[in-house]
Amino acid sequence: MTDQAREAIELLLKNRQSERRQSYLVRGRRYERLSADDLCKLWAEQMNRWADDSISFDQRALNDLGVEMGLRDMSPPLDWIAEARQKILAKSGQALAAVLQATPE
Repeated sequence: MTDQAREAIELLLKNRQSERRQSYLVRGRRYERLSADDLCKLWAEQMNRWADDSISFDQRALNDLGVEMGLRDMSPPLDWIAEARQKILAKSGQALAAVLQATPE
């Protein structure tokens, strides 16, 4: 990946993060009153649901939980989701391989 492409991706991700934060704040900080432990538990639940392709996965909830963690200067508890993280990384790798295979050179 070129430096220019990497910069474009980083800018896109920063813009999405900013949009998610703004949306969460406008909607009223649904998770503001949760303890740090409860916030982490809900985040881990959503990550596990995402990894398992569960119909109860809620992308907006996951985004909002991440924003609330950011507002509190908390890092996501990645050690709580080791198995889910591996599933998500594997699926991402498969999706990228499919895109690269379908893209003409």
